[in-house]
Amino acid sequence: MKKIVIILSIAILLISCSYAASATVEINDVSFKIPSKYQGGELKNDKYKLDNNFSIECIDDNIPNSIGLWAREKDFSQDLNIENHPVRHFCQYNKYVNGNHSHAYFASGNSIYEIAWVGEEITSDIEKLIKNTPSSKIDDDSFYNLLDESVDIYKKGKIEQDKLDAEYNYMEAMHQSQLRQKAEPDNTDLNRILLMYYNQK
Repeated sequence: MKKIVIILSIAILLISCSYAASATVEINDVSFKIPSKYQGGELKNDKYKLDNNFSIECIDDNIPNSIGLWAREKDFSQDLNIENHPVRHFCQYNKYVNGNHSHAYFASGNSIYEIAWVGEEITSDIEKLIKNTPSSKIDDDSFYNLLDESVDIYKKGKIEQDKLDAEYNYMEAMHQSQLRQKAEPDNTDLNRILLMYYNQK
């Protein structure tokens, strides 16, 4: 009987901890109180995610790749300030959620965060999440310049990758053509491209 009571107590404690974790999450030492509609997600590697519907993460280590794609794909964007937090908001249609999908990048302390959600407007829930974090120590101009520079880095990297992909596809097609013609293929250029291609990955 005593064992049963202990097991039940542990189970109740685990359930309580799980609920608490889903209601408030800590990302990069900043606490986010998750709105009820976005609770039930998973916190992993400093990122909270609920399917494709909602996510929060600190992007300090990978700003260009985090913002670059959405900067290119956006249907519209806006810059604003929410309670001493500079914010850049992107929105675009997303076929995976069959609707509009938003990304808000904002500064809190000395870090940059990204919140993604389904919808085209910054709702009161999203606004509360941003304004309840510590005020930004990054001024507005520096913040927006950092984002612009990160987008440029992403675009340059994408252009180089596209060139490499095109060259790889061309050499692969030539190689396959030689094989079909039963000619002795010259692998020198193909091997060079393969080496460059996989070193980029």
